[in-house]
Formats: sequence, structure tokens, C-alpha cells
Amino acid sequence: MASERPEWGDGRRCAVALTFDNFGESYDLLRYGHAGGASADGVYAPRRGIERVLDLLDRHKLPATFFLEGWNVKKYASLAREIVERGHEVASHGWMHEAWSTLGLEQESDLIRRTTDALSEVLGRPPRGWRAPSGLTTTSTLALIHDAGYRYDSSFGDDDVPYRLQISADRSEEIVELPWSWTLDDAPFYAHPGTLRRPSEVLQLWTEEFDAALAMTGFFMLVCHPRYSGRPARILALEKLIDHIQAQDGIWFVRCEEIAEFASKLPTTPRYPAPAKMQ
Repeated sequence: MASERPEWGDGRRCAVALTFDNFGESYDLLRYGHAGGASADGVYAPRRGIERVLDLLDRHKLPATFFLEGWNVKKYASLAREIVERGHEVASHGWMHEAWSTLGLEQESDLIRRTTDALSEVLGRPPRGWRAPSGLTTTSTLALIHDAGYRYDSSFGDDDVPYRLQISADRSEEIVELPWSWTLDDAPFYAHPGTLRRPSEVLQLWTEEFDAALAMTGFFMLVCHPRYSGRPARILALEKLIDHIQAQDGIWFVRCEEIAEFASKLPTTPRYPAPAKMQ
């Protein structure tokens, strides 16, 4: 099936969502039981990476969406509020970056509640968006986040453009899905010693991906982690990508919540049934 290229209006040819995942050491605590050593680098984000990302966005006067874990938002509350004060959206990314697809219903429901409450308390309003840790979900995730008040999800990798998704086979309600892909995520290239790539290589790949999105789909979702892309050579490569995108005509840099709101009202937005599951 050919995707329906969104009609963003006002001469906008491509919506560009700059998104940033992870915030502190919660993932390292789950993985190692402590936040030390060469691989436990989550503290790099609040210590160095977030500020570099925020300064980059300020220089280019661009909005972004930060998907942050509830545990980290509570610990680094002042920095989370600074992100919002500097014009960006904060959305949910699990409680401590759990292995989400392994959760039981009661545990998943509790973690969604804790995450939502934490972001609401620190930021003064409930989060609108959800991105499951590592994009992993259960068969209950969509219904649970819908019932918790979320307006969109960004966990799926099954399309090139935003779409409406039925939350479960036995319910008619829908949620807007903003899809992403591993190709446009920095983790496969920067996260582990065995997969490390030069920032110039990643820049070339992402530039080609953006050019294709501009030509074919009208939607570009980039996923970066301040613990990875916030490091010196990588933040410079990210800035070069932004320079390239800004040099094109008809680009709409936009927060995820605004894309979701727009897509929810667009008649051409694709609509799909709930994901299949084993019977």
C-alpha cells in the first residue's frame, strides 16, 4: 500500500520531529544495579549532553520533544523544567526504561501511572505523548496509555507517516501513532563499542534519509540520546544535519504533540486496526 503523504498546509513539504530519549542513570541502575563504569554513561546526559542539545536548539531556534523516564524526571526536576521553559515538549519514556514487552498487566499499568504522575507533578501538566523504552510494547500498552490520557504514541516502526491506530481489537477508540525507525536512531551507531560509527558516516546516512523523506513521505522523525549524540563530535554532526535541513524550503520543525494533533484532524491520515496477536 502506498502511504498517503500528509498535506501539512501553508507550503510545508516535510514535518521534522527532533526527538531526544533518556535523561539520567535509571537505565543503568536497572541493567547493572549501579551507575558507574564505562558502560553506565546515563549520567552524561544531565551532566553534559542535555545542555549541549538545548544550546544547539536555541542557536537554530528549533522546538523538540524529549521522551524522558519518570524516575529521571523526579531526580532531575529542575533540568526537566528547564527543557520546557526553553520551548520544548517533555513526553513519557517509561519509569526507569524497563524491558517493556516483558511486563505483566498490573505492573505495566502501575508503571504508566507512576510515570504519568511524576511528569505531571514536576512539569505542571500531564504528558501528551508516550514512547515505550526501546519501542517495546505489550498487547495492553495502547489501551493503557489511551486510558491514562495520552494523545499519541511513538513506539512503532511500521510506517513512514503518522497514522491512527485502533487501541485494541475489542475497542473502537484510536490513538495517533508517530512511527520511527532504527535507521534514524543514534543508538545502533553510538551505543556499544562493537557498533561504533564515525559521526561523519552517521551524518551522511541521516542526510540521505532526510532527502528521501522530503522527496517521498513528508515526515522525518529523528531519535537521538543526549548520552550519545550529546558528545562533542556527534553534536557537531547533528548540527550539520540541521543546517542541511534548514537549507531546504518548506520545512516544518515541530513538537510531536503538534504533529499528533494535526494528524488526528487530517482526513488523509491512514487508519489501521489494532496490531495482530497470537490467539
